[in-house]
Amino acid sequence: MSSEGSGLSARAVQTVGSLDCATQWGNDDLEVLSTPSILGHMERLCAQVMERFMNPGEMSVGVNVTMHHRAPTPIGAQVEYHVQTDSTDRMVTFTFRVVDEGGNVVCDGEHLRAVVNNARFHERITLLQSPASGTGPEVEA
Repeated sequence: MSSEGSGLSARAVQTVGSLDCATQWGNDDLEVLSTPSILGHMERLCAQVMERFMNPGEMSVGVNVTMHHRAPTPIGAQVEYHVQTDSTDRMVTFTFRVVDEGGNVVCDGEHLRAVVNNARFHERITLLQSPASGTGPEVEA
């Protein structure tokens, strides 16, 4: 992780594997880097950047994402993720891009994350899972 200007940034390199492919998401015969895989790697990198300025007992959660998946990337190819933000507030907007070995932009966009209290967030999950709340998943027999 490095700091650029007044913001924070990070980069990570990934070699595309079979578990990263669109075939994992119902797109048979598309052994290329999937949009969900890109989203997961990008979110994880943004969360790591935010850990640097959060207080104990806080965590970040994804709130919104806008992304443009522009080009296919086959198994075995490497991509580089770049994320950057100019904010260290409670709501942080990242810009990101994923670039292949040839310098082509594979995907780019923006991702919004929020800093939340870890304990209160987990309490809310517990309440939502409670049968008394009436909002839990229905089970069919």
